[in-house]
Formats: sequence, C-alpha cells, structure tokens
Amino acid sequence: MTSKQRATFFSLSEQDLLLESYKEYKSIITAKCNTAAAAKSREEAWQHIADRLNAQNPMGIKRTWQQVKVKYKNIIQSAKKRVKQQKTEEERPESPEVKSVEPLALQQDGGRPMKWGIAGGSSCVEPASCLRHSYAKSKCVSVLGGFLRV
Repeated sequence: MTSKQRATFFSLSEQDLLLESYKEYKSIITAKCNTAAAAKSREEAWQHIADRLNAQNPMGIKRTWQQVKVKYKNIIQSAKKRVKQQKTEEERPESPEVKSVEPLALQQDGGRPMKWGIAGGSSCVEPASCLRHSYAKSKCVSVLGGFLRV
C-alpha cells in the first residue's frame, strides 16, 4: 500500500492569483443551473483558474482544478469564521454597573415574583415578542442587559 504525499501549501501569491482569477469566472461558477452542461462549464472554469496558477507558479508545483476549488472554499470559510469571531468579540458588552437599589425597586414595583428571560431562548428577547406569545400575557421591561417579565 502506498501512502499519499501531502500537497504543498499555497503561497500568498498563489492565493491572490486564485482570488483574482475567480472574479473572472464567478458568473460561470455561481450560475444557478443544474444541468450536465453547466457542471461541465464550471469544471472548465476551475480548470482555467488552475492552468493560470500553474503557469505563474515559480516553484513548478502543479495544482489540479479540484485542489484549487477546495482551496478557494477553504479561504472563504476561514474568512467568514474570522469575521464572525471579530463580530462576537465586538458585541460582548461590558457588564453594566448594577446599582444596589435597582433590584429592590423592581421587586417592590412588581408585587409578585419576577422571572428573567433567557437571552436567545424562548422567553422574552424583545419587549414586543412577549406580547405575541399566548403564554406570556405580561409586560417585559428592559433592565440590566436583559428583559424582566412583570
């Protein structure tokens, strides 16, 4: 049994050329057609991109159109992942300072036990969402970064 050798890494210049070449063939590759002819044209577009990469590769490494296609998808996937990660880091709010009188004031105002909504859960996410649900006839109040049902 023979083992496969790992392919060499794509250089930054190869990745740049890949992205530039993709722009030219984007309309063919992303066409919303599910026929054999469309599949063949997509394959030919990837082959043209691979040929361009192979022609300008100074190290003489030959890439198949399948390798080029997978690399493009990996570049897009890692870029989306990085954007999502940056977005979640930016959205993390600093925990607001809780004044000791606020919880007491809210308890006195309600006159009955209060339940906290679960962020992203099925309970109060927005004040208007509570009013739409038949099980929640109460009013939601935004307090301390969450919503209270009173």
